[in-house]
Amino acid sequence: MSEVRELVKLVMDSMKNQTLEKLLKDDIEYQKRIKEIKQLYQLFEKLELTEQQRGIINALIARENQQEYNCNVNAYMAGMLDVYEILKMFNLTKE
Repeated sequence: MSEVRELVKLVMDSMKNQTLEKLLKDDIEYQKRIKEIKQLYQLFEKLELTEQQRGIINALIARENQQEYNCNVNAYMAGMLDVYEILKMFNLTKE
């Protein structure tokens, strides 16, 4: 399974961006949230925070974004591995 996982990871990296970009472009709710985030970020930039306060908030946002990214990558990988297992159950792989 680990060999399959590594192979899926390599293929996934090249495919996911194209597929994901198309899905997100067509997702109205996602596009709406992106606009809201941009507006909130503009408001954040206008706040009169100390450099330390701004640094803490920026670090928090960065860590949350990284954690979300890692979770999304693993969820995508889990889906791909699940599809592979389903294909194996129906003898649709070359094993």
